[in-house]
Order: sequence, then structure tokens, then C-alpha cells
Amino acid sequence: MTYQALPFAALALAPPLLAIALAMYTRQVLVSLFAGVWVGALLIADFNPIAATALSMDWLVEVVRSPFDTKFLILIMFMGAGAAFIYKSGGILALEHWIGHRVNTARDSQVLTWVIGVFIFFDSYTSTIVTGNATRDLSEDNNTSREMHAYVLDSTTSPVTTFGPVSNWIGYQVSMIIVGFEAARFSADELGVTAFGLFLQSIPWNIYCFLAFFMVGFISLTQRFYGPMLDAEWRSRSTGQTLREDATPLSDVSTDVGEPSEANPSLVNFFAPILSLLAVGIVSMWWLGGGHQPGVDIATAFQETDVALGLLYGSFAFLAVGMVGALGLGTMDLDEASDTVIDGFKTMMIAAAIIVLAWSIGHAAEQVGTAEYIVDVMVGSGVPGSLLPLIVFVAAMFIAFTTGTSWGTMAILTPLAIPLGYELVGASVLPVLIGVLFGGSIWGDHVSPISDTTVMSSIFAGSDHVDHVNTQIPFAMTAAGVTVIALLLYAVGLTSAFVLLPLSIALVVVAVLGLNKFDAKRKGLPEVMPTADEIGEDDEPVEGSYGYLTSLPVIAVTVVIAYLSLVFLFVSFGG
Repeated sequence: MTYQALPFAALALAPPLLAIALAMYTRQVLVSLFAGVWVGALLIADFNPIAATALSMDWLVEVVRSPFDTKFLILIMFMGAGAAFIYKSGGILALEHWIGHRVNTARDSQVLTWVIGVFIFFDSYTSTIVTGNATRDLSEDNNTSREMHAYVLDSTTSPVTTFGPVSNWIGYQVSMIIVGFEAARFSADELGVTAFGLFLQSIPWNIYCFLAFFMVGFISLTQRFYGPMLDAEWRSRSTGQTLREDATPLSDVSTDVGEPSEANPSLVNFFAPILSLLAVGIVSMWWLGGGHQPGVDIATAFQETDVALGLLYGSFAFLAVGMVGALGLGTMDLDEASDTVIDGFKTMMIAAAIIVLAWSIGHAAEQVGTAEYIVDVMVGSGVPGSLLPLIVFVAAMFIAFTTGTSWGTMAILTPLAIPLGYELVGASVLPVLIGVLFGGSIWGDHVSPISDTTVMSSIFAGSDHVDHVNTQIPFAMTAAGVTVIALLLYAVGLTSAFVLLPLSIALVVVAVLGLNKFDAKRKGLPEVMPTADEIGEDDEPVEGSYGYLTSLPVIAVTVVIAYLSLVFLFVSFGG
């Protein structure tokens, strides 16, 4: 069906717009997404509500039966179970015992949280669960505010899983690009690049995520805060109150999977599952892309691979190694291990529901011709193609903020942005649009109080949720503001991501230093937040003093450089 067959062409916008409006009013993402699906079905069913309900069910079944989507749903369940084993088998306790004596200040705890979040780049939920629980007690003991701990979790885990190089987010993002191909009615062969290859090309254009991730490390290392976070950190350092008075912290992982085992905690139970996931996932993707065959280079193998199946193999290895380690080292018996698998599955149920509905609303938009309508209107209105990345970024920010789901935003916008960019500019703009769309979606996640990942960050940091959102917003706005500047420069002709990205990082540094200096002076607080010991008993606002060549900062920076090198190595495969 095309939008021309509707009574009014603008009704093609109804599925996504209704989902957005309801999410703004009700704050119920699942209900809002389903309403968008149902309205799309209502339009197709000639306004017969019974037929529309039946068609909605058909669409839900259809997206779940898709081979790619089915594999993806199974792999996120496996990842939830694997993360539960890491936590409950005592792997987190072993990590605390191993590294705890090296963490002596609030800055150390923040840097450690950042670097562990980098290491667990394969799933934001897993990273939030593992990283939050691995570092929460250390953060508490060293007077890091719960708000800062939640910010480090939230603004590290989502960005790094967005560009992987191996994560379930990649599988989902590639699936959205495939939907965009279908909406634009062209194939990978016609475009000259696969959906996975196009995703790889988009990574340098995900400017917001790079800036958000960089800001976490820069602020943690320099201890230069501003906005409500400056007040929260001063409260925590000067009074020892890591939570605001009258704050209501959310629950933690022990309510979902139980307390960790103290029987023979081992680092093997922390590192072995993660390394298995990474190794099996990468090797499987290479093999499935034909990398083992003569004449197939690595770049071609990763472009032609079955991403979902490769990640499925990796996630099963993640679960299996976690279970074997727990049983082999005697941290739990077979009954406890079986229960842990089920408990791990439970942690992913909300995510699975959002994912299925996100796929379905994308399908509904395709059925009523939403993308075709938007393309025709935009082409007819004469919107300059150079401004399209900025328009898409702002649209993604708005939708993700109002719906609270970056994945739902990707489902709504990707089938619109790809055909629109292809018609207005051509294939060259597609990596830019995809990168800024994903970045804008995650900005909305970071500032929306109804975002699942933001809620999870509050849960596993033990933070008051509203306090977490309020303290994170100024930092997210800073990164988004610089991204807008970069996209304006793109619009006037500076079209190289490898120029714009370093320039954006430099602008973020200037912005953070300037905002910190202004806010600290306005509030009469130190620019560099001191440790609790430096403040002493008189609570005087003395400037903090930190070394940058001590072991933890050096290790953190080294890990980050190695990680980013790996990411851009993958980017080269999509060139």
C-alpha cells in the first residue's frame, strides 16, 4: 500500500506520531508503541477495529518470525543469562578483591567504572549490570555521589555498545538499516554496500556518542564538574552523603538474580565469559562471511556476514562459559545454575518487548507508506540536502526524548531517513544520516526519564532516578550542542568525519572547562573537586590535586586507545 491510497495523505504519519504523542502523555512506552502499530493496521484495514487488531497480531508474529529478528531475540536472552552468571558466581566480588586496594579516591572509582564499561562493550544492559555492581561499593566507599556513578554508567555503556565492534546493538542497528533499504526499495547490490558495511561507514559520524563517551573520561580524570553534578559531588565529598537527603534510590540487581556467591570467587568467572563472547562472536562473524574461503579478505567477510547468527554463537558461548565456570569452581550447584539462567532471561524481558514493538511500528510505517510520503514532501519542499543530517539528528533527539527508547526511535526514523537521503542527495549521505540518527537516539535516551537504559543506570548505581536525569542533562546537552555545531559545519562544506570528530572533541574540552570555571565561581566551590580527605573537617572549598601518571589513569587511557583503535579498524572494513 502507498500513502496515496489513504483518505488523506498525511495519515501516513499517524503510526509514529501517535506513538510519540502517547508516550509524551502517558509515559508508557510499550502501550504507546503498540498504539502506533494498531493505528497503522487500522489504516490498512479500512478503519475496521477488529480487523486492525487481528492485523496487528499478524505483524507482531511476522517480525518475530523473521530469521534475523528471531536470532536477535534469542541472543539477548543468552546475554542476560551470561551477565547473571558473572554477577552471581562471584566474578564481581573477585574483581573487587583484585582491584579494590588500587581505588582510593572518588576519581579512581569513576575512572574504574568508565574503563570497565569500555571493556564490556557488547551489550548496554549487560554492561550496566556488571559495571554498576562491580563498582558501586567502591564508589560508595570513596564518596562518589550516586548521581555521578549513574552518569558514568549511562553515558559509557550505551555509546560504546552502539559502535561495538561486537554487540547486540549492532545487530539491531543493522536490522534497522535493512528495513531502510526495504523502505527505499533498493538492494545492497544496487547500493554497492551491505547493510553491515553501511553501518561500519556510519561509525565516525556518530559524533554525539563519541563526545558523550569522551566527556565521561575527561570529567572523571580532571574532576571538573558543573551544573547539578557539581553540587552533588561537593555534597558527597564534604558530608559523606552519596545520596541527596530524601532521595529514593531504585532497587539493585540482587532483587533480580539474588546475592553473589562468596564461595571461591574467581576472576575466571568474570573474564572467561566475556573473552569467550568476544572471541566466538568475532570468529563466527568472520567465518559466516566466508573469511575461511580462499580469496575472501577480512573486510569482505565482515560485510557479507550474518551478524545476528555470529552474535548468537558468541552469546551462547558467553552463557555456556559462565555456567561451566560457576559449576567447575563450585560457586553454585546445578539447581542454582539453572535458576540463574531463568533469572538472567527475566532481566531482558522488558528489552525484548520493546524490541518486538519497535520492529512492528517500523513495519507499520512501511505498510502505510510513511517513508514514501516524507520523501515526497521533503523533495517537493526543496530542503537543502546539506542540512538533512542536522534535521535527522534533531528529529531523533526529539523522538527518543519523548518516547524514552533509542531503539524505538531508530525503528521510526531509519525507514524515513534512508529513502529521504537517497532521493535528496544520493548514497554518499547515507553513512552520515545513519550515524547522526543513532547518536540523536541515544541523546534522547540520556535525558529521558522514561528510558529503560537510564532507569537501569539508576538501579545499578543505587541512585534516585530523577536526580540521575537532572544531573546528566547538562552534560548530554553539551555533547549535543557541539554535535549541532559540527553538523552546521558539514552543511557549509566541511564534510570529512575525520576532521569534524577531532574538532568536536576539542570544542567539548573548551566547553567543559569554561562551564566548570563559570559554575564553580558562581557557587563558590572549587573548580577541581577535592577528595574528602583534602576537604577536611572545616568544609572549606579547597582545590583538588591529582596526578595523571598514576596506574589507574594510565591503564584507563591505554584501554580506551586500544578500544578506539579496534573500532576504527572495523570502520576500515566498511570503506
